[in-house]
Amino acid sequence: MKDKLSIVVPCKNEENYIAWLLDNLKMQEGIEGVRIYIADASTDSTRDVIKKNSNGLNLSVINGGPVSTAKNNGAKLVTTPYILFIDSDVRFFSKTVIKDTVKLLEENNLDLIGLKIKCYDGSIRTALGFAAFNFVNKILSHWSPFAVGAYMLTRTDKFNEFGGFPDKYATSEDFFLSKKYSPSKFMIADHYFGQDSRRFKKMGYIGMCWYLIKNFLNRNNEEHWKRIDAKNYW
Repeated sequence: MKDKLSIVVPCKNEENYIAWLLDNLKMQEGIEGVRIYIADASTDSTRDVIKKNSNGLNLSVINGGPVSTAKNNGAKLVTTPYILFIDSDVRFFSKTVIKDTVKLLEENNLDLIGLKIKCYDGSIRTALGFAAFNFVNKILSHWSPFAVGAYMLTRTDKFNEFGGFPDKYATSEDFFLSKKYSPSKFMIADHYFGQDSRRFKKMGYIGMCWYLIKNFLNRNNEEHWKRIDAKNYW
């Protein structure tokens, strides 16, 4: 796998989350030696946490920045055929997620793979919100691919062909890159990545739902995306 795949993790002030991701990566089967780039722009103790929890991983910390910049900085260092972007607050429910999705991409000649999302902190409202999102995204994927950036596996050549993540938007960089891929070359794998309810709590459950609806309705409205204040989301 180390000759096929590189992993890029954008990170900023994730001292309470990044150790969980690193531990989860250590438990993934078949990724021994895979290069991991953490593109970090933290001002808290995140780098200390990374250092303490990086044993057993082929890991480098590089300069990060805004989310698109961080991801693109990591991607520039990739020499393998595939790149996997994973958010620093992600957890996994299976030890074969990465191995299975790489196999799925290869056997089906795909260009992009995403996962479903599941809440891991026991919030019923967040769990319902994620379930609704999974349902809608599955339907829309037949016409408009959307691999949530928290777990986004792509062919490196296609990523470079499409110019990487657009840096002119403060958020939803994953959506704008995903929709450049052909629906016939995209799949949502039968696995989940886990996140907690912190964004719902920060924005409010109604606020988060309205945010997603507005973004969908204005998905082709350039002015809408320029006006978004990412501080309300990140």
